[in-house]
Amino acid sequence: MFGTRTPIGPPAKVEGVAAKDPSASAEGPAAAAYRCSGSRNSSTPPRYLRRLDAGFRPWKVVIGCFCLTVAVYGLLSSIGLFQTYWRGHQLRHKAESEISWVISVFGFLDCFCGVLDGVLFDRFGIRRLLPLASVVYVAAFVGLAFSSTSGQFMGCFVVAGIAAAPPTTIAFCVVSQWFSKREGIATGCVTLGAAVGGIGFSLLLQVLFDRLVWRDGMLALAGVLAVLMAAGNALVEVNLVDGGGLVRDVKFWLVTYAVFAYELVLFIQWGSIPTYAVSVGMGEKQFHLMMSYNIGAIIGRTAPLWLSDRKLGPLNTIILMNGLTLLAVVVVWLPFGALTTEALFVVVVLMGVGTGSFVPLGVAVVSGLCEPGTTGTFLGSVYTVISVATLIGNPSTGAILERFGSPGLVVFIAIVLVTGLASAVTLRWECHDRRWIMKDKI
Repeated sequence: MFGTRTPIGPPAKVEGVAAKDPSASAEGPAAAAYRCSGSRNSSTPPRYLRRLDAGFRPWKVVIGCFCLTVAVYGLLSSIGLFQTYWRGHQLRHKAESEISWVISVFGFLDCFCGVLDGVLFDRFGIRRLLPLASVVYVAAFVGLAFSSTSGQFMGCFVVAGIAAAPPTTIAFCVVSQWFSKREGIATGCVTLGAAVGGIGFSLLLQVLFDRLVWRDGMLALAGVLAVLMAAGNALVEVNLVDGGGLVRDVKFWLVTYAVFAYELVLFIQWGSIPTYAVSVGMGEKQFHLMMSYNIGAIIGRTAPLWLSDRKLGPLNTIILMNGLTLLAVVVVWLPFGALTTEALFVVVVLMGVGTGSFVPLGVAVVSGLCEPGTTGTFLGSVYTVISVATLIGNPSTGAILERFGSPGLVVFIAIVLVTGLASAVTLRWECHDRRWIMKDKI
């Protein structure tokens, strides 16, 4: 259960580490200032196998987690390119809305299965869960190479979505076991895989779609995914002995809705940029627009995390980025986005910066509201609820564009951001015992 914030105290003793070593404390100053207590396990410090923030080993784990997020979220951030390809080839006789459901199920199942995978991670670690999921994930794209109908595509993406849940859950959760003072920037480096992978897969898919037949192109894609998954399996390891329980608190639901709103906007961006470009007569720029979006996301997944660790804390930073993204939508995208190609490129870069920060900051906020040994369960619970956003994001984009045009889509995104901002601000108020304290890192 979420509790109240605790003041910074003396370093806690960590099993196997001398108490006199300040870097060996279970919670660093920044984490202690933000970490909520009050659960049934809060009196027992988490037992880490190795020191936090120390040496190359934690960063080796970050590299492995980065590879896992490249393989899943990097591909997801370019998923709209599959939709435009199918519309011109295998599924050219299908309606746009029907095609959009095929790719939406991928992201939906990745998030929906997170609660089970989070529990399995907290209880059993990664020894069997990660290798099995990695093999099934790659096999799904091998099957995709031999598919040609919407039903076959759907089946492959169902399998891929289920298999993608363990690697992404593990990638987000294991970082908090290795870092305290630098947890924010470490999480940002992991989620950077979505942006870097988005750029790489946009370029790769353009080459594969233009130069190879479907089967050969998808087999090549499966080979790239296999290399990334193998690297992740080789580099990722756990650093925590014990686990914990589930969340029942208003803070849980506030953070869940805030992240739900952010993920809805994120998945709308990932799936709608090619479709939006086509709707405003800029379809020939869709690959370059996806690259530009992911370049902006690189900034969004690094700079705000530095600000979070050094100055503001994750909750304050996510509120700030929500506000800036809302301004970009209302001030730039709504009046100018559909007028010129240059304006649309500015829009996608700004949205990349804003939405790119939502995932790592959201993970940091959730991990700050629970005990370290239960991060997998709590994060999985949050992402199971917000899986609905990943399912409806792309189809709702198509429906809004068909009925209300491009301005309607922009207004819808603005409304979602306003509600997410309200939820995050209310969460901050709750974390301060329902008081408005402006100057405080949280």
